[in-house]
Amino acid sequence: MAQFIGNIIVRGKIECLTGLHIGAGKDTAEIGGVDSPVVRDPHSRLPYIPGSSLKGKMRSMLEFATGKVGGGKVHTCNKADCAVCRPFGSSAADERKCGPTRLLVRDAYPDETTVGMWEKLNTDLLYAEMKSENFLDRITSAATPRFIERVVKGSRFNLEMIYGVYQVDGVNDLDFFTHVVTALRLLEDGALGGNGSRGYGQMRLKLADPVFLSGQDYREGSDAWKQVRQPLEDQAFKLGLDNFKLNRGDATCQAWDEVLKVPEGEVGKEGQG
Repeated sequence: MAQFIGNIIVRGKIECLTGLHIGAGKDTAEIGGVDSPVVRDPHSRLPYIPGSSLKGKMRSMLEFATGKVGGGKVHTCNKADCAVCRPFGSSAADERKCGPTRLLVRDAYPDETTVGMWEKLNTDLLYAEMKSENFLDRITSAATPRFIERVVKGSRFNLEMIYGVYQVDGVNDLDFFTHVVTALRLLEDGALGGNGSRGYGQMRLKLADPVFLSGQDYREGSDAWKQVRQPLEDQAFKLGLDNFKLNRGDATCQAWDEVLKVPEGEVGKEGQG
């Protein structure tokens, strides 16, 4: 039986340190046009980062880091103590032994400063740049050009992730939040989107202090619940992944301890996958 305890709200900024390409696919070919466009919001035409792309890359890198990659398929074992399946979820077709998926990653849209920067770009593309590359025949040296659309360096996107905290068979979900942070660290030293081995997709995260909302906060519509719905100023995003952690003494962990009744010494202990 799974009991909902609350949600950890993580908000931040994703800053592109190099050009970013998350492809949208293309049905038609245009002479002199882009071969691989970026994904865009259909209403505003603004590029964005789909939550599925971000979560999928985090999961993939964590699978490799925990030795769970085999057969070229997404890892799914449904074990209650799995470092991947418990936070990131498992197939709906399989029996879920660890309860519902814990991690929800929202689509990340550009902030206002970034949109203003994009509007001033001196490029032929809307809110983006075109990167030209060549495939070279190793024998004849014949070049086949291709043109890839990229979000420009310096762009920032609004990040929001929700980590659900449940009690399932007496296992504490806080133990597994550390694996989400590990996945973010791996991603920051890897690449987001396509063509990462050729310099694309390097990014850096700046995070705000996490907020815990209990079931009671949702039932009562508390001040904490209302506060999370307000936009944050840029100075709130002050934490890098080197100092983003669950500290025993901070107010957030004290709130978790009170709701979860976690024994002393248990917060921050990593679950075993």
